Amino acid sequence: MSETSPENSGEILVGRVKTLEGHTNWVESVAIKDNLIISGSLDKTIKIWNIDSGLCINTLESHTNTVRSVAIKDNLIISGSDDKTIKIWDIESGICIKTLEGHNYYVLSVAIKDNLIISGSYDKTIKIWDIESGSCIKTLEGHTKPIWSVAIKDNLIISSSFDKTIKIWAIDSGTCVRTLEGHSKWVNSVAIKDNLIISGSNDNTIKIWDIDSGSCIKKLEGHTNWVESVAIKDNLIISGSFDETIKIWDLDSGSCIKTLEGHTRCVTSVAINDNLIISGSGDWKIRITPIILFQNELPKFQSVIDGYWLPRYLEQQLMDCFNPDKD
Repeated sequence: MSETSPENSGEILVGRVKTLEGHTNWVESVAIKDNLIISGSLDKTIKIWNIDSGLCINTLESHTNTVRSVAIKDNLIISGSDDKTIKIWDIESGICIKTLEGHNYYVLSVAIKDNLIISGSYDKTIKIWDIESGSCIKTLEGHTKPIWSVAIKDNLIISSSFDKTIKIWAIDSGTCVRTLEGHSKWVNSVAIKDNLIISGSNDNTIKIWDIDSGSCIKKLEGHTNWVESVAIKDNLIISGSFDETIKIWDLDSGSCIKTLEGHTRCVTSVAINDNLIISGSGDWKIRITPIILFQNELPKFQSVIDGYWLPRYLEQQLMDCFNPDKD
């Protein structure tokens, strides 16, 4: 585990970065809940990390191929793998509770809401699973190429594909209610907030879409290579790219307000919770980046105390890292 120094930049204050090491191949997916990070890797394992200590507290082994996607809800971890299966794990014991089979190719993305698991596969289908029984309730077909990402909100599933489109599906009927077109290459990642869809693509752009109309509201440009992953919280969009950077964007203006560097290979996955950005990379590492967004003027810090990283609840504990009285 290593750390880098904080910096003061524009309206984003960035704290000391924690780097988690333990995977022996690319980190393909990260998820965060409370004080835990879940990661899935090309090394076929899932790791559970404690945010405060930066230590790996468990390694889950059962998949026989790359773990492409992880999601977390309550006491459960959901994982999708190139071994064509989805697994449900108990987070406390690390035991695999169920293995869901039905896809006939790689499972590239999983999402969870209430008692439903959503999976997207290289076999061009989306499946809806009942978490209790492990049975497949519906199979959604419509994409003409593999499905790279799925997200779920209320009664809607959002999917993105190698076919350059994003589709909006009604869970109850299993029908596609809208197809969004506008990206010129694969759409690698989708995220959803309120009435907005955020998408990242191999055309190096991020698009913001209105769910009701299906129209593209904004196109965000700045990455110099594929946008591999997007996440959204409040008024911030987070993107990870093959250009080895993470960008923080303002949702309203569409402007990039901060670029984070530090990974030495592509950023494959990003997640955000509270004031922490979590990123996974082809450099086999996970980085925890604490941030604060100041809407007005930043406080004037004179110096930095060495040896600390900015803790999770930044608003209450700024002085753990920043000491305006020290020379």
